[in-house]
Amino acid sequence: MPLPFLARLRPVSIASYAGFRNETRIHLRARVLRRNPLDWQTSGGARKFLKLAQLYASHELAGVTVRLDAHGQRWESTTDDEGFVLFDEAIDERALPHHPAWETGTLTLPDHEDAKSAPASLLAPGGHERLGIISDIDDMIVETGAHDFLSNWRRFLLDMPSDRVAVPGAAELYGRLGDPTGPGPEREPLRPFFYISSSPWNLYGFITEFMAVNGLPHGPMLLRDWGLSRDTLGKSSHGRHKADAIEHILSFYPDHRFILIGDDTQGDAAAYAHAVQTYPGRIAGVLIRTATGETVPERIAPALQDIAAAKVPLWAGPAYDVSHRILDHFGMAEDGETDAVAGIERRSD
Repeated sequence: MPLPFLARLRPVSIASYAGFRNETRIHLRARVLRRNPLDWQTSGGARKFLKLAQLYASHELAGVTVRLDAHGQRWESTTDDEGFVLFDEAIDERALPHHPAWETGTLTLPDHEDAKSAPASLLAPGGHERLGIISDIDDMIVETGAHDFLSNWRRFLLDMPSDRVAVPGAAELYGRLGDPTGPGPEREPLRPFFYISSSPWNLYGFITEFMAVNGLPHGPMLLRDWGLSRDTLGKSSHGRHKADAIEHILSFYPDHRFILIGDDTQGDAAAYAHAVQTYPGRIAGVLIRTATGETVPERIAPALQDIAAAKVPLWAGPAYDVSHRILDHFGMAEDGETDAVAGIERRSD
């Protein structure tokens, strides 16, 4: 947190995080901060370091009233000690569109007239196919090397979104999962994407910019508040956070099935096995990228065995630039329709 007298020089702003809705509820998170706009085009190591440091040196404002207007309704809530506000509200019953669509509301600060309003984006998944994708972020769409920080420290401290390297094949695979027949990344996916990660909310804008640069489908993110507590520190909390996030999405959309995409670090396999066992019939497939090597690590073997035992299609391997084989394995036809999926496969290529 910056020095108080320096923080007061920064304008009050609303960080709006993409939310989602079903037929009767909305779920949207925002944060009130004092911060300067970030320039993602910054060049030079020192300037990049200072810009990235701003992501973490945020000055949160507690006790601020935030107003949300959406779908002809209005709600107000107050920020907590970390500046967060969560709108988990009932709405007048509203059917889901045929295909996924982004709907927009407005966030304002009624007690801070000088603060600019912010758009509130809400994803409404399609009611036609009722199949979505839940994906991890770290080492799934962006190479972070999170499993080996000492060898990859420059990525964390100096790389801007345009500097980061996308996982080979990620854009093609995610594009075809979302809409195999679409003209390009500017088109809204025909299947909704939700992203889960143990990264802090401070990185939301960074990750969003990275996705845009690399043509990856936009979707709500469920990140973590990295407050200093037993519940947010330690390796075990990574898997628990992801298991809780998956459970929230599955509960929020009881009529949807989901493909789960993760890697062999940070508890993804265990969290996905838990979802398979807790929500039978709701998981359409599981893809595990072995980011740490060519073979499937023994530590995740029990979780993969549980997934396989439940007859859920499973693909595990170090790369998915062979997206056509992965999609064939999950029963994804070229026209975007989904056939009945069955079978288990572990690949090392």
